Amino acid sequence: MKGCPFLIAQVEPPQNEEGGDYYYRTLEPGVAMAEEEGVYVINLTNVHRYKEEIMRAADVLVLKNVCDPDLLPLILERKALKRLTVFEIADDINAVQPWSPVYFFYRNPENFGLSKRLACLSDVLQFTVAELRRIYGYLNPVNIVFPNQVAIIPPQRPTRKNKRLIIGWGGSHGHLEDMAEIAAVLIKWIGARKDAELRLMCSDPIWDLFRDIPEDWKRRVKPGSIEDYYSFLETIDIGIAPLKDTAFNRSRSDVKFLEYAVSGVVAVVQKLVPYQATVQDGKTGFVFQNQNDLISILDKLAGDRDLMFRMAKEARSYVIKERLQKDHAIDRIDLYRNQLCEVGWHCGQGYETEAVYEKFSRLAGASRNERYLRLMPTRFELLLHDGLILDQVDRDHGRAQACFAEAARLKPQNYMPYLFGASSSPDTAALLGQALGINPRSVKVQILLGECHAREGRAFAALQSFEEAAKIFSQYEIPYVRVAAVLAAMGEEAAAQGMSERAQALMIQ
Repeated sequence: MKGCPFLIAQVEPPQNEEGGDYYYRTLEPGVAMAEEEGVYVINLTNVHRYKEEIMRAADVLVLKNVCDPDLLPLILERKALKRLTVFEIADDINAVQPWSPVYFFYRNPENFGLSKRLACLSDVLQFTVAELRRIYGYLNPVNIVFPNQVAIIPPQRPTRKNKRLIIGWGGSHGHLEDMAEIAAVLIKWIGARKDAELRLMCSDPIWDLFRDIPEDWKRRVKPGSIEDYYSFLETIDIGIAPLKDTAFNRSRSDVKFLEYAVSGVVAVVQKLVPYQATVQDGKTGFVFQNQNDLISILDKLAGDRDLMFRMAKEARSYVIKERLQKDHAIDRIDLYRNQLCEVGWHCGQGYETEAVYEKFSRLAGASRNERYLRLMPTRFELLLHDGLILDQVDRDHGRAQACFAEAARLKPQNYMPYLFGASSSPDTAALLGQALGINPRSVKVQILLGECHAREGRAFAALQSFEEAAKIFSQYEIPYVRVAAVLAAMGEEAAAQGMSERAQALMIQ
């Protein structure tokens, strides 16, 4: 199959495309894979107006943290077409932290169960780290870890002449508790010295943790793009990486160390799973177990600048030799090629790849770089995204409905505006009916329509909708759970019990 053209579509929920997660898991792997012979890559979100067409057309479909029951029949359809579907678990979805916007979504056991079902149904399950494979690898016998890699190689920094030792950290607000763990001892250490300064690229609450450090001995940079972050790293000497011992943190990647190392920054990282297989303590970085360890390491580095320079050089050399994205793109390509063969795909299936790619390259919002295509959101996708935020986060249902109505006006033959708008509309059943008319194969719409009928006392209509959902994908337990609830409300206890047992038998543990 080597050299046979094939198309990879990477699909994920909308997110901050200037953030590290998108950069390391989607953007840079996509760009690097597209540099391989015959490989075409499209990145898009799961609210893109052409997502259905693109997901069907792709020879390899990579679903990253996407949880949607309408993917179930789509994956079966792709299997019949002998196309490869890959599901990626990039975080421990059973240990999402409360500050995360998806915390309440995955607290719902039905959503967590659906993610596991999608992982089982896909042809390949891929992870960011070995810890996630340890937790979720049982879901699919074909599973693999593709660690984060580095794409940017900053110029070798000159030996610093400054008297002050610059201690730094940059990251998202999600690390508030991690930074709080070391704030007090770091404040005390900075305050006891005249040759050290703290620099942070952080949110307001994290910066406020260090309010007791005098202004002359600290400096803050507001969070920005990944390019801004790498520029920030050029200004620090020692990078700290505290991590509380939580399930979510144990499944993080080692990318913080990689960023420090390639930038010539000495890494001082928490002794936790993400760094165990990467950081050579005392050679490519330092590992601390507690606050006393952290202070001892900082004292050691402050007193031995030559050690600091040697360690920074060794760590940078490791990353350049072992962890560059361009050197590892072929790992993914080889796996995808091999698995395409396993599912029965043959080289002739890719004969239209270039034509399909060219077609999507002409869409509004397309940003193309040779064989790599990034489908940026147009007004339609932005309206859907804003409507969901207004509806689910801000609880501003009126403005949300206006967004969905405008999206429907722009694309009246797309079912998503009607589907998303139905949840808070007084005309729920009517909107779901419109969505179903456009996409009669939607498991999600049938389930929501059944729930609407049940709430309004139309038991037989509810049963019919749930049964239609089960016909579309018979191995999904939720339609049977809903049927059991309706039958129980009707007093049909024996039938309800039978449906409950059927649903229970389908559930993935």
